[in-house]
Amino acid sequence: MEWNENTTTNDKGELTFLNFYETRKVEGEFNFSFTNVTFNGNAGMNKDSEVVTLIDGETETAVSFYCTPHPDGLNQDPAKTDGAKVSNAMRRAFPGENWDEVFSNASSNGGKLSVTKNDYAASPVGWAWLFEVTA
Repeated sequence: MEWNENTTTNDKGELTFLNFYETRKVEGEFNFSFTNVTFNGNAGMNKDSEVVTLIDGETETAVSFYCTPHPDGLNQDPAKTDGAKVSNAMRRAFPGENWDEVFSNASSNGGKLSVTKNDYAASPVGWAWLFEVTA
């Protein structure tokens, strides 16, 4: 499998960021095991975006999901971003009093994100992406 890879340096060293959309398009699903979760409320060029990043410390790979809709995007509902879907799946697997606690619980335990097609009759195409996180 070939991924569109980006490498960045942070305080933990170099991480290779996987392209969630490209992998999901090619494979028809997306699976990622993580050992750490970070939240950045000042992401993007203008520092006005929120991003959740899952990191696999064993393979030094990561994947990021925006919680803030793109200004030019068709969907402007923050509750429907992939970042919101990942975060909500994480909250179901790692309950907490607030988001900081949810992300801390997920980082303490690690887990696996699975994004798969799910039958959904209300959708015009008959299916929707199902975001699940397991401990």
